[in-house]
Amino acid sequence: MIPYEDEGFLSPLSTNRNIEMEVDEMFYMEVRTEGVDQRQFATVLDSCWATPVNHPSYPVRWDLITSNCPNPQDGTVEVIQNGVSTVARFSFRMFTFTNHTEIFLHCSVNLCLLRNNNCTAHCYPGHHNRFRRDISYHDSAAMSIGPLVIRAQQNTGALIQRNGAPGLLTSIVTLIVSLLMTRILAN
Repeated sequence: MIPYEDEGFLSPLSTNRNIEMEVDEMFYMEVRTEGVDQRQFATVLDSCWATPVNHPSYPVRWDLITSNCPNPQDGTVEVIQNGVSTVARFSFRMFTFTNHTEIFLHCSVNLCLLRNNNCTAHCYPGHHNRFRRDISYHDSAAMSIGPLVIRAQQNTGALIQRNGAPGLLTSIVTLIVSLLMTRILAN
């Protein structure tokens, strides 16, 4: 997983140190498969999600990509390239979890055999499910990156926040995450 600072995927961010981001800042991610014949295989992002700790199975999570498509509940996620080559790319606006200053990204990735297969998903607005297709996955892997450290801001409102129209979604997500954290801490 390679994070980038630009939408052209020209300037990779250094992963030798913590990656610092601000809430609502665009974040660009590339997942690249190396060591395979790029004429025969495509990299397919099956799912990507964020957690407030470095544990992919942590119960508090926010889905970014599900079933190869952007999470319909998060209008900031864009799947830029998926299932067409050995490189998959997506972007989203940075957020954070309540009472946490870091997030970790996790992805479940498949290799799709290109011969006789259409490895791209058909994601339609308002329809979360993919177009049904016959695909042949050759291999799969899970990967993680982080922490992405959220820089402190002057605004002290809800810690999961985004500017503009998604404000209502932000409030709902803040409430849900807060309730989940309360339930986890109570157990």
